[in-house]
Amino acid sequence: MTKPDGPKRIRALDRGLSIVEHKSNSGLSTLADLRAATGLSNATLLRNLATLQDRGWVRRNIVEGHYELAHSLGEVLGANARAHPLAEIAAPIWLEMKGRLLGFPSDVCALIGPGKMEIVESTRIRGPMAPGRTSLGIRPSMLRSAHGRAFLAFSSPEVRDFHVQTIRLQDIKENRPWLDSGRLEEELDRTRQRGYGLRDADYLLHYAFDPGPDISAIAVPILSRSGIHGTLSILWLREDTNLEEVLALDSLNDMRQAASRIGAALDRHDITAPTFGAGN
Repeated sequence: MTKPDGPKRIRALDRGLSIVEHKSNSGLSTLADLRAATGLSNATLLRNLATLQDRGWVRRNIVEGHYELAHSLGEVLGANARAHPLAEIAAPIWLEMKGRLLGFPSDVCALIGPGKMEIVESTRIRGPMAPGRTSLGIRPSMLRSAHGRAFLAFSSPEVRDFHVQTIRLQDIKENRPWLDSGRLEEELDRTRQRGYGLRDADYLLHYAFDPGPDISAIAVPILSRSGIHGTLSILWLREDTNLEEVLALDSLNDMRQAASRIGAALDRHDITAPTFGAGN
């Protein structure tokens, strides 16, 4: 039997690289997706994935349990194949929140473009507050959601004006009363005084992405030295709990501490706040 020229090949490394190669082209993948693409057994895949996770090359997202390449790989691989940096850095800190032990699920929302925010990670895995489909990719209203209000209220005036002007140019009918009457400025003032964004009581009537129970939410900003990156929320069933009860459980302080730790971690990793052309 003829041997290949050069050094002996390492099969284990080849298997790991085949996983990375597939992930760089596919983004999020299930174990079944990887098995079909690589031809490797579940046991082999799990061993390789565990090693890649330990080395910081792969992460498994919370809400779906799907695998994706870590954002820390930088520009070595395509940007669309990597985790959002806020999701990756927030996850280990966010999972330690006391609110999770109290039964409050949570979303992390990132700024992804002018006037646009998107949920990039979530703990709404199961139960009545878990949507029929994953919450990843949902884009909350910048004007009426807890996420959007927290983001705008705690942005610098230049950043806030940039995003509000972008939203104004979209000329969406539901936004006009907020933009033309001064209601938005009043709500953002209240948000700054409270220290958190509060979802509109009738928000789901206008922006429902899945049929389900009536959910309330509050959100706090995720800030680093370079500016605002996104927001962190907790959610609860309106029929079971009210805002006063949620706050009485020290949930707001818990959220603020988590957001502060995430901001510090973003600074340590030299990840700057997105601007998309806005001033700072």
